Amino acid sequence: MTTAAEADISEDRFLGAVSAICAKDPRLAPLGAAVLLANFLGIARDSRTFARKLGVEHALVLREVTTLSGLGGLINIVERNGRTQRTELSITPEAADLVRHGLT
Repeated sequence: MTTAAEADISEDRFLGAVSAICAKDPRLAPLGAAVLLANFLGIARDSRTFARKLGVEHALVLREVTTLSGLGGLINIVERNGRTQRTELSITPEAADLVRHGLT
């Protein structure tokens, strides 16, 4: 997603979508739903960028990425940097459906 596209979603709409995603799948914590949404929108495709842009500790994001990868495969780990632990991820079609639900 481009910077112009990022401007298309307000903070309120982002948080509303996170709530809707959590309501649709109660297994998800708000942080997990936010990771899925940010990835879907192209705001953050890796754990470090997500942590920086949303002001969350990277360790918490990494823990949530681990949780998401165990929840029926909502994400795929694309690459993990052994030194920094930056984890690049992609969402599965199931996760994309959840996110689309949250954005409607």
